[in-house]
Amino acid sequence: MRHLPNRPGIGRRAAMRGTAGIALAAGLGVPGAARAQAKPSLTVALGSDVVSLDPDRIPGGNEYLFMANVFEGLYGHDENGKLTPILAEAVTPSADGLAYDFTLRAGAKFHNGDPVTAEDVRFSWQRAAAPETHNPRAAILVANIADVIVQDDRHCRVTLKRRDASFMENLGEFFYIKPKKYLQAVGDEAFAKQPVGSGPFAFVDRRVKSFIKLRGFDGHWGRVPKVGEVMMKIVPDDQSRAAQIQTGEADIVCNVPPALVMPLQRLPNIKILRVSSFNNIFVPINAVANPNLAKPEVRRALNMAIDKAALVKTVMFGFATAQDLPCNSAILGCDVKVEPYGYNPQKAHEMLVSAGFDFSKPLHFLGQAPGRVPQSRETVEGITYFLNKIGVKTEVTILDYGAWMAIYGGKVKDPQIDLLYANFTDYNADPSGRLLRAIRSGGSYSWYSNPEVDAMLDRMNDFASPAERAPFLRQLFAKLHEEAPVITLWTLDSIYAVGKGISWAPTPNVSWPVLWNVVKAA
Repeated sequence: MRHLPNRPGIGRRAAMRGTAGIALAAGLGVPGAARAQAKPSLTVALGSDVVSLDPDRIPGGNEYLFMANVFEGLYGHDENGKLTPILAEAVTPSADGLAYDFTLRAGAKFHNGDPVTAEDVRFSWQRAAAPETHNPRAAILVANIADVIVQDDRHCRVTLKRRDASFMENLGEFFYIKPKKYLQAVGDEAFAKQPVGSGPFAFVDRRVKSFIKLRGFDGHWGRVPKVGEVMMKIVPDDQSRAAQIQTGEADIVCNVPPALVMPLQRLPNIKILRVSSFNNIFVPINAVANPNLAKPEVRRALNMAIDKAALVKTVMFGFATAQDLPCNSAILGCDVKVEPYGYNPQKAHEMLVSAGFDFSKPLHFLGQAPGRVPQSRETVEGITYFLNKIGVKTEVTILDYGAWMAIYGGKVKDPQIDLLYANFTDYNADPSGRLLRAIRSGGSYSWYSNPEVDAMLDRMNDFASPAERAPFLRQLFAKLHEEAPVITLWTLDSIYAVGKGISWAPTPNVSWPVLWNVVKAA
């Protein structure tokens, strides 16, 4: 198995060059930092660490527990999932959908005090789209930008190579704005260690696999946090996270396993918060490297072998919604009516026999260790149980999030891996961000290839309006249901435990905590 490479250290010159900017990023000597320290501190227990602090090198959805609190785009989504202005206060699209004129928000600034300008927007695009950046999410949005034309400090025009009906929806999660002057002064390596954004929280410190420390940004244009220092503790063990909310070591616990919800609910001064999520759980099938899995009927049979209703009840304790498509009906186009695979182990076995499936060769199943997603190990065990029942042999390997991500999102797909437990987030109601990476041939997370589907994906965003686009997306999802590139499972709810004195409305339809609206009694 491959593991993540060691990251190179910052050279002496780079470290010296970045000292001033790093001090500002940490809030040293800034009056706002003193005000932040006067506010109550907050401790959040997370199940897994992030891999990267660089918004142009995001390997997976887990990174957004950091990015969504520290960085911002021109537009984004509010607590109800509605598209809303963020760093831009207005936009005027052209009639042909190939140009967008943005007016930046007056008073928006980065954590080091620099104002957010149109030059930062242009620089952010150039860096995110540059081949040397190796941005795994560039294809979703920034690679389609033809130019960012700076008109003055607060006005810029973004032109596209081809029209993209998903452009505005994806600005918040796939085009973060970075400070040009600071980043050019300290360099890429120093920026990845001391990032500066414009979000409600500023980065302070990090110890890998131990903690991430943030501080409320009092200079924010509108979402000023009511807490000061935020300590994000990395606590992979589920029982340990649950213990920390009981002892008061943590104010908020993320990814509460469904098995622990009832015991925690019985305790005084602890509340369980449950919100809907776009976090999809499914199993990609390596149809590219394994000829035993190349036929659609084989992949459909594997879907029919899994009793999802039983797993939702016994493994997820009802904190999930089973799906026949790898998304939920709130996603544009995912409301198409399809014939469910259903649970039919006898028919699944017969289909495999008819397709010439080789039962003598075990399928190597890569699972994810607990922490990032509740009940991940138990889900893998449940799937293998049902596959074994129809005669499909399995060999299981469980890796922690970082090592799992290195394989799942690896540039070259490991031919020794046949099935992968995967969690994949739709970042908003638009499906293009996930489909382009997880389904298209050569996509960052795609273990499937079909020229016909690729052609549909290429056309997916070439529409003038969502109303015109929706019927086509339904056709696309119906085609994917027929092709069965993954074993579909369910969409998770996000489950948090909060301690005494905490008032918080978690943002629905994301799988990470957005903390700017947390209130903690003094």
